[in-house]
Amino acid sequence: MSSPSPSTKPGPPIVRALALTAALLAACFGVLTVNVVVHDVRAHGAEDHSGILAADPQISGWAIEQRTTVLTTLARIVSTVGDTLSMTILATIVCALLLRSGDRARAALVAAAGLGAAVIVFGGKRLIGRERPPAADRLTYEPSLSYPSGHAVASCVVIAICAAVFLPRITRLAVRIVAGLLAAAFVLSVGWSRVYLGVHWPTDVLGAWCASIAWVSFCLAVFHYRQRIPGPDHPDAALPATSRPAAAGLLSTRVRAERTPPVNHDVP
Repeated sequence: MSSPSPSTKPGPPIVRALALTAALLAACFGVLTVNVVVHDVRAHGAEDHSGILAADPQISGWAIEQRTTVLTTLARIVSTVGDTLSMTILATIVCALLLRSGDRARAALVAAAGLGAAVIVFGGKRLIGRERPPAADRLTYEPSLSYPSGHAVASCVVIAICAAVFLPRITRLAVRIVAGLLAAAFVLSVGWSRVYLGVHWPTDVLGAWCASIAWVSFCLAVFHYRQRIPGPDHPDAALPATSRPAAAGLLSTRVRAERTPPVNHDVP
């Protein structure tokens, strides 16, 4: 039985894990979205929340009860830093830095993830059409629709994809762990700020996180899968997959032959 060619072998474990993560979280987003449509959008009012959405009023009410001057100021700052404009600027800067260093593949990865985030927010809000919490509970003005949270999507996608690009470059494990925890804490704090300020239901943020992580996982799965395929500049790129092992063996034999010193037969 012949072994499968490199082009037909299953992807490495990281590709399969990322693809599975994307599928599971996309399914979670789908289930949550169905509940939003059935129990809120078609029910015409927050007072009709039920199912998964039953916890929305309770969690939002608890967050409102915790309001203080310090927490409100902090929530406003975090919400501003994590908004779509700030995250767009950050993603643009990261793309520019990667392009300047010659890393076009990762620059394209960050750009694709950012554009996908914009599609998720723009399409989701208009297709689902969920209204925001009551205006009396809001501490800031937000004219757009509620589901999914644009702040939560933008911060989660951009911070997650930047972490995936830059964290592996940190050599010290302790620093890498701290940086990863700080990135996760920032994403969580942005979501918390939107609920605290009264401009989103908790499920708006939860749905945004599910969709965002699913999209980032999909982007990373495609990226890592494409890393297995030789680029146009690779010497084996023009060869069929079945010929690459033979070509590699011929190349290694040639290199060994070139490195072998000539034998001098005139020495007695």
